[in-house]
Amino acid sequence: MKEDVGMCGLGPWRPLWLQKFNSTKGFLVVYGLLGTIQAMSYIYFIATLTTLEKRFKIDSRTTGLMMSGNEISQVLLSLVLSYYGGQRNRPLWIAWGVAFSAASCFILAMPHFLYGPGEAALALTKEYTHAFNSSVISKEQTALCLRGEETSSKCEQGGGEFTHIPALLVFFSQFVLGIGTTLYYALGQTYMDDNTKKSKTPLLLSLTLSLRTIGPAIGFIVGYGCLRLYIAPTLTPMITNKDPRWLGAWWLGWLILGTAMLLFALLMAMFPKKLPSNKNKISAAKNGDILTLETVKQTEKPLEFTNGISREKLLEVEENLPTMKEFPSALSRLLKNKLLMANILSGVFYILGGSAYITYITKYLEIQFHQTAAGASVIIGPTAILSMTSGFLISGAVISKFKPRPLYLLSWNVIVGISFIIGEISFIFLSCEDSNMVGFRRGDQGLNVIDECNRDCGCGSLNFNPVCLESAELTFYTACHAGCQQGDYTNTPITYTNCSCIPEDIAAIAFTKSGLKKDELVLRTGACRTNCFYNFIVFMAITMIMHTLGCSGKIGNVLVNYRAVDRVDKSFAQGLGLLMVSLFAFIPGPILFGAMIDSTCLVWDETCGRRGNCWLYNKDNLRLILNVTAACLTLIGVLFDALVCYLGKDLTLYEDDDDEDSNKNSMNPSTNGKSDMRPMPEKPEKSET
Repeated sequence: MKEDVGMCGLGPWRPLWLQKFNSTKGFLVVYGLLGTIQAMSYIYFIATLTTLEKRFKIDSRTTGLMMSGNEISQVLLSLVLSYYGGQRNRPLWIAWGVAFSAASCFILAMPHFLYGPGEAALALTKEYTHAFNSSVISKEQTALCLRGEETSSKCEQGGGEFTHIPALLVFFSQFVLGIGTTLYYALGQTYMDDNTKKSKTPLLLSLTLSLRTIGPAIGFIVGYGCLRLYIAPTLTPMITNKDPRWLGAWWLGWLILGTAMLLFALLMAMFPKKLPSNKNKISAAKNGDILTLETVKQTEKPLEFTNGISREKLLEVEENLPTMKEFPSALSRLLKNKLLMANILSGVFYILGGSAYITYITKYLEIQFHQTAAGASVIIGPTAILSMTSGFLISGAVISKFKPRPLYLLSWNVIVGISFIIGEISFIFLSCEDSNMVGFRRGDQGLNVIDECNRDCGCGSLNFNPVCLESAELTFYTACHAGCQQGDYTNTPITYTNCSCIPEDIAAIAFTKSGLKKDELVLRTGACRTNCFYNFIVFMAITMIMHTLGCSGKIGNVLVNYRAVDRVDKSFAQGLGLLMVSLFAFIPGPILFGAMIDSTCLVWDETCGRRGNCWLYNKDNLRLILNVTAACLTLIGVLFDALVCYLGKDLTLYEDDDDEDSNKNSMNPSTNGKSDMRPMPEKPEKSET
C-alpha cells in the first residue's frame, strides 16, 4: 500500500494530470459504466438463451441449472470476499472481480469455437449446398412424403450431435462470473457511500443505478444485432430469421463484452483505497501542456483523507483488519438483526417471483406473442431503459430534495409490490392466438401428428420443422406430415408443393380464389404467424409501468440499507444479502420455472434417443402456471416488505457520519455509541427485464 496515498494511478505511476479524475464523480462514472457492461452481459445471456438451447439441444430445466453457477460461486464466496475485501483496497478488488467477469465471457464463447455452428445450421446455407449438393438434397428430401419408405434418423446416418461439454462450459463461465458479480455489488456502492456526504447519496445512487439500467437496453440491442446475423456470418442462409431453425451469432457478443470488461477493469484499478477530501485534494492548474502542483508535491507529504487520518494511522488500522476469529461474531450480529433478515427475505421472494420474467422473458415473448429471438431483444431494450431509468432518476431526485421519512419510503415498496401482483395476474389474459395446427391430436403421451394422409409417408423419425400454408394460416408439423412430395430448395424460404394433407375445404376455397389446384398450393418453411399487435402492446405497457414502479422503490431501499448499521458492517451485510438471495432465489428460481416451462412442452427435439430442446409449447398452460406462481411468491415478498416498513420506520437517513458520531451517545447510551441495527443488503431489482 505504499504507493496508494490517496492518489489515482497504478503502482508507482500516478501522474498529476490523472488526479483531476480522482474524485467521487470520477468513480461514479467508471463504476456506473462498469455496471452498464455487467448488466449488458446478463441480459445478453437472456437474449441469446433460446438460440443456445436450440444449438446444443438443451431443455429449460438444464438451462436453469447452468445459470445457477453464478449463484453457487456467490454462495460459496460472497461472505468471505465481502468480509475481507470490505476493509481493503475496494477498487482494486472490484477490478479483479471485473477481470473474472471478462474471463467468463470468453469461456461462454468457447463452445462455438470448439463445435462450430453445427451440421444442421450449415446444411441450411447456400455455400454448403453448392459444395455438397447431392448429399444435402438427399437429406432435405427425407423431409418429404416418400410413400412406402421410412426416413432414416440422424443416428442411422452416422450423424447426431449431442454432448454435455457445452452445458458444462456455460456452467463454469457462470461460476467465474459470480466471483466478479460478488465483488462489484458488495464493495462498489459501500465505497461510494463512504466517500460522499450522506445527503448526496440518494442522488448518486440514482445516477449509478440509472447508468446500470442502460445495460439491459444495450444488452438487448446487442443481442438483436448478433441474432440477426446467421450463426456462421460468412455464409448465406437459405432461411429467414423468422424460421424456427434460424440460429443467430450468439457467440459474437461475448467477445465484445469480454474485451470491454477488461478495459474498464484497468480503469477501476487506478482508484485509491480512499478518495481524498475536497479540501486536501491536489489542486492543479493547467498552462498549455504544463501542470503545476499548488499544495503538495507527489514525492512529498502524502495526502490526508476525509476523516483526517494520517498515513501512519492508516497503516496501523490496516494491521487490525478483520480476521477469521472475528468472522463468527460479525455474522451472528447480522443474523440477529430482524430488519436485515426481513429485508433479505423480501428480496428472496421478489426475485423468486420475477425469475420467470428475468430469465425467460425472451422465450416468453417468442411463445406467447410470436416474436423472433432478435425481435424480442430489440423491443425489450428501449422499453426497459425508458421505464427503469425514469424510475431511478425521479425517485433519487425526490428523495434528495424532500428527504421523506423512512416510513414513507418503505410504505411505497409495499404499494409497488401490490402493483406487481396486479400486473402478473393481468399477464394471464394476454397472449396471441395460434394459427391452426393441422394434424395435431392429443394422445395419452402428448401429441399424435400421424393422420391417414401421411401414415405411409415415413415421417416417424422427423423432428419439428413446421411449414405454413399462408393463404389459410395452416401450420403442419413438417412437409412430410403435410404429405408434400416436391420441394424447391433454391428459394428463401424453401417451398413445398403437391401436399396431400391440405384439407379439401381449404383446397376448394383456394381454387375459387386463385384457380390453383390442391397439388399446386405452395407451403413455405416456418410456422404461420398471426398478427396480435394490440395484446403485445398492452403487455409491454404493463411491463413498463412495473419497471418504473419497481425502480422508484429501489433508491429508498438501498438508502435504508446503508443507514441501518455501523459503517464497518456495510460490505459484510451486502455479502450476506448476496449469499441468501443467491441460495434461496437465484439458484432455485430459474430451475423451478424452467421445469414448469418444460412441463408444458408438446414437441421435443429427439436426437439419438436423447431429449433436447422444446419446439412447441402448450402456451395457455404455460401462461397460467408461470404467472400464478409468480404472483403468489410476490405476495409473500409484500408481506415481508410490510414487516420491513414496521421495523425500519424510525431510522435516521440523512445525517453525515460526523453528526451521527456526535449524537450516538445521547441517542443510544445503552449501546456505548453503537447502533443496535445492522446494514441491510441491497435488495435486487424486482425485475431486470
